[in-house]
Amino acid sequence: MSLDPFEARLQFLKFVRTLNASQQSIQKVVSFAVKYGAKCGDDLWECVADEIGKGSLNARINILYLLDSLAETSAAVGPPDAPYLPLIERGLPALVAAVVPATREGHLNARSARQILESWRARRVLDPAAVDAALKILAGRRRVGGGAGEVGDGRDGEKGREGDKSGVKVEGRDDKSAKMSRTDILRRIEEDRERQKRLRERMWILPVPPLTTASAAPSPFLTPASPKPGVKRKREEREMLPPRVPGVQPLDVEFEQMWEGTSDLDDDDYERMRENAVAAGLL
Repeated sequence: MSLDPFEARLQFLKFVRTLNASQQSIQKVVSFAVKYGAKCGDDLWECVADEIGKGSLNARINILYLLDSLAETSAAVGPPDAPYLPLIERGLPALVAAVVPATREGHLNARSARQILESWRARRVLDPAAVDAALKILAGRRRVGGGAGEVGDGRDGEKGREGDKSGVKVEGRDDKSAKMSRTDILRRIEEDRERQKRLRERMWILPVPPLTTASAAPSPFLTPASPKPGVKRKREEREMLPPRVPGVQPLDVEFEQMWEGTSDLDDDDYERMRENAVAAGLL
């Protein structure tokens, strides 16, 4: 049964508000967003932009992981069914500011948010310039630290209520609502475990160059018992192969992932290099 835009918005809000870290919950929301993307994609995006500024820190990071799956699906499906990539890209700075607010508790989400952004940059999900701008926001949060404003000082609320061009609104939270109960802490630990597991799985998924319209039909499957094709048939099969996409080769992406995951050299590294050089007779 197809829903009208108003009903779709209400149903989508219900899904987002009950979202958790499980892949089943995330995929349910993503499937709904793609199903009604052509009809009311902008309205559904407004729901995400509103809810990411209202929920708890755990709910906000869950929504960011939802956007991770939605962005990947949108890249594969494309408009009009999945018009969300430009919306995510345009609202990314405000989204990150909402997920990692400038409070002491906000730093609970900083590491996960940074991992998602670095994953997007490595997999070319969004424009690298937009991702770099969002990473700068996280770097600023790290420099400011908890002293930028204690929990419940209202600074996030003053900025968030005004809104911005991305439509993301962040509401202030007082001390009572910001403190986590024992149940919330245990739930956070469990969901962090689920999120990290999913992120590690996705980090090594290399991009596959998309097939063009002319080459969408698969080439005929040949078994060892198949007759040897003629020269003309070989030429036709070569023409059916998808074109190479410059700058998005799997080996380049894998190298960048390994490069980003390598820590800077420290004194121990230099000492180990010196010992190896002495052992090799170079010094």
